[in-house]
Amino acid sequence: MIVFAREWKLYVNLSISKIVRRKRTPSEEKAMWCKNLTFWTIAVLLTSSLSINAADVSREPVKAGSGKSSSMRWWREARFGMFIHWGIYAVPARGEWYMTNAQVPRAVYENYAKQFYPGKFDADSWAKIAHDAGMKYIVITSKHHDGFCMFKTKTNHYNVVDATPWHKDPLRALSKACRRYGIKFGVYYSIMDWHSRYQMPHRPDSLHPVYNPTHFKEGDKDAYINYMKTELKELIMQYHPAILWFDGQWMHGWTNEDGRAIYSYLHTLDPQIIVNNRVKGAGDYDTPEQEIPANDLQGRGWETCMTINNSWGFNAEDSNFKSTTMLIRNLIDIASKGGNYLLNVGPTASGIIPQPEVDRLEAIGSWLKVNGESIYGTMASPFNSQLPWGRCTRKNGRFFLNVFDWPADGKIVIHGIYDKPGRAFLLTNTKKISLNLEKAGDSLVVSVPPQAPDKISSVVVLEFAGTPQIYNPPSIEAERRIFIDTLDVNIIPGGEKAEVHYTTDGALPTIKSLVASKPLKMTETTVVTAECFRDGNAVGEVARAVFTKVKPQKAVEIVGANNGIRYEYFEGEWDSLPHFREMKAMRDGTIANFILPPQRALINYGVLYTGYIKILKDGVYTFFTASDDGSKLYVGDSLIVDNDGLHATKEKEGILALKAGYHPVRVEFFQRGGADSLGVFYAGPGIDEVPIPEAQIYYGE
Repeated sequence: MIVFAREWKLYVNLSISKIVRRKRTPSEEKAMWCKNLTFWTIAVLLTSSLSINAADVSREPVKAGSGKSSSMRWWREARFGMFIHWGIYAVPARGEWYMTNAQVPRAVYENYAKQFYPGKFDADSWAKIAHDAGMKYIVITSKHHDGFCMFKTKTNHYNVVDATPWHKDPLRALSKACRRYGIKFGVYYSIMDWHSRYQMPHRPDSLHPVYNPTHFKEGDKDAYINYMKTELKELIMQYHPAILWFDGQWMHGWTNEDGRAIYSYLHTLDPQIIVNNRVKGAGDYDTPEQEIPANDLQGRGWETCMTINNSWGFNAEDSNFKSTTMLIRNLIDIASKGGNYLLNVGPTASGIIPQPEVDRLEAIGSWLKVNGESIYGTMASPFNSQLPWGRCTRKNGRFFLNVFDWPADGKIVIHGIYDKPGRAFLLTNTKKISLNLEKAGDSLVVSVPPQAPDKISSVVVLEFAGTPQIYNPPSIEAERRIFIDTLDVNIIPGGEKAEVHYTTDGALPTIKSLVASKPLKMTETTVVTAECFRDGNAVGEVARAVFTKVKPQKAVEIVGANNGIRYEYFEGEWDSLPHFREMKAMRDGTIANFILPPQRALINYGVLYTGYIKILKDGVYTFFTASDDGSKLYVGDSLIVDNDGLHATKEKEGILALKAGYHPVRVEFFQRGGADSLGVFYAGPGIDEVPIPEAQIYYGE
């Protein structure tokens, strides 16, 4: 499993305003005003430095398909599914990437098929585990990157029926079992194939091959696509899956046009089939991996796929299982943002789903039996920011408040609900006994019992006669948060029939404050504070943003400028970036740009790049790194982009102001396990986000 940043996008909320919770009693309001004024005065001073790090961002969104309403409806309502990674890699029991991670030759790896005999496999047992966990669909690997087919196919004999002593077809059995349990059936299919005669390993070697990423043999691309079409047709005609879940699209030579052609081909076989975005260039929904987006993806279908421990395929050495609390709250968090949760299990070579995974699924199922109404068929929270004590979902005139942190004072406070609900009650209360409700300024206060019904998440239901008016904090938006001369700032209301009042001195707005009716022009460092008002009263919460006027960083002189960048190469096993400058490199040299050295280990290595970037025009610049695993980017001695840690390809950004000329730049990168990738980009005056041009990358004598 892997996902590249250019293939799925989080579409996170990039609003630069900060929510400040308003206190309404006069004494508290005065105290809060003084505290906030002091805080923001200090913040203005502290943020006058030249660089600001930013959160995850996304670029080049993948175009989804038609969003077939009839077939997508069940998927959007399902919210929870089971991912199954199962293949002959379960024999060595080191995860599904074992063939390339251990650099196993094809002929040697094929022997695992001869050892694969899952005599304890029981399709009904697997389907029942999913059913009892509250899962509504299953997606199982029909062919992973290792190229071994877990279904009967005419394309080759390297499949579970022909190549193993078991001689059975688990997909056929599981598809039937899913129908018996009312579960939708789906299949995973890898475009990259380490075993295919039509694809070449990244580094061919008779003893230590590196497969990822493969590339098509010259002249064989069309043959492989025809091979794919045959297998995909078999999967659809033999097993009638509701979902085709692609992966491996980062192999060299596979294009957006190829993905769109396969997407269209599949719909000639089954117009209702759902296809994920990793087919490339098309797809019905996005697939963030091992992460949950910060906010709703604004109407786009999306699904977080995640492991219960750290591995997809069975790994006998991986006992780092997530807690039941984390898994349930992940599901709630994802539903509150309008997404689905595809939670993985990795069965053993004998066909058993490991007991620690079963135990956690049973616990999730027990919670859903009581609280499932707050998950299935719901829409994303109407609130733009996450509630401090939990999450919210909604459907059919009801808001479901999943409370993680039960209030010690017995009061749940919800800001921004203008209309008072008809009633409130605990979802666990079969008699629906009403809880006390009262309005306090812009807030709704629900009185709850001293003890939480559930220690992981308790659900309070708010019932409305119609659609309630919600007021989110105003959005305070600008092109960036720092500027050199002037900056235009827009303030957008957080709800209908609202008038936004604002201040520029850090004070809380009142009905007498200025009305936001046109863009504000910043000429000095300014704190903008805004709030929605209706009928003379404040509604929703306060938003604040700091816009900092800066002096651009001066350029430096360099001697003997040459195009290219110096690099130093290291090997080691790290969870985060080590101190490369205190270590001795295994080798060094120069390279044209920030690409990974051609001669490198498959896993467990790092690279340090040092040189200069030539800025052509004074201005504010945004720098980006997209990496798998961690990376950092420095300009001078200032850390601009911090994208450290173990993760699939993820992009982060940072901004600073620069004078025209040469500026020292340093990029650090490390890789541990799985795939590797690194991209370094920038944007600035008149420049959209692009890789830093080689003509502007230098090293000195």
